[in-house]
Amino acid sequence: MCDAYEVVGRTHNAIGLTGPVDPTRRPYHSRPFLVLHAERFARALLETVTDPRLRELPLTGGVDQWADSTDLLDRQDAINAAVDAIV
Repeated sequence: MCDAYEVVGRTHNAIGLTGPVDPTRRPYHSRPFLVLHAERFARALLETVTDPRLRELPLTGGVDQWADSTDLLDRQDAINAAVDAIV
């Protein structure tokens, strides 16, 4: 997967929506995994947003990044309610 993520990172840089972001994989804290740390790309993209209302919205990520509950993840209505509460 890291190979694919690095290709996407290089493609992001080639498109030029932001300044260059290093597209190489990095350690995931002290765990033995390498990841892209895609939040770097999200931050770079956020810097290009000019609408102040959009800039004020939180970066919440995907639901599985902030909720570790299969009961929640199996219910779209619950996910929608949780997202609405965050925003």
